[in-house]
Parts: sequence; structure tokens; C-alpha cells
Amino acid sequence: MTITSTISRRGLRRAAIYLISLTAFAGAEAVAGAVWHRPAMTGTMLVGCAVSVFALYLVSRLLDDNADRAVLGQLEEGTATCEELAARLGLRRSVVRLSLTRLLGAGQLCESAPGTFGLLGR
Repeated sequence: MTITSTISRRGLRRAAIYLISLTAFAGAEAVAGAVWHRPAMTGTMLVGCAVSVFALYLVSRLLDDNADRAVLGQLEEGTATCEELAARLGLRRSVVRLSLTRLLGAGQLCESAPGTFGLLGR
């Protein structure tokens, strides 16, 4: 799935927080509707919950793609360690580590020395 995001990482994180809140609210309302034997309310809230979960998945994919592009862009300049990439990109090490794992699995990166990553073919 290739998605191009023009929204900043901060905007995507903010959207994720709103979607988590919406999911929790819709889930709670669905439970309340079931307890009160109101099937229309329960069904509506379950659909809202499902839509918000799908939107949250898409936001998560956008954040992952954004991190992968940033890591690839930095590695075009030369090899680097996870800590160096995180410092240059202003991302958490865990985000960079996950991105490196995805890119290694996809065959876009190689580990030139233990803990040092570079683009494949360089």
C-alpha cells in the first residue's frame, strides 16, 4: 500500500489521539445501547467504532511510511547507526528501529557492519 502524506507527523499523531478517543466513545456507547436494549443505537455505534478503527489503521500506516521515507533519505547520504539516524531525524529510536526492521525485511537496506545500516548496493 503506497500512501503519500502531506500532513506532518505531529498532525498525524494528533489525528491518532482523536481517533482513539472516538473509538473509545463509540465502543462505550455501543455497550450502553446493548445494555438498554436499543439495537439501532448499538448498531450505529458499532459501525462508528469500526470506521474509527480503520481510520486509525490508515493513520498508523501513514506514520510508518513517513518514517521509512525519512530513514531512506538519510541513508542516501551514507551509512549510519540507529542512534545517529534518530538524532538526525528527530525521531525516537524505537520508531527508527522499527523502520529499519521493515526496510531490512523488504530488502531495501543492508547491515554493512553490526549496527550500521546502508542502502542496498552501496
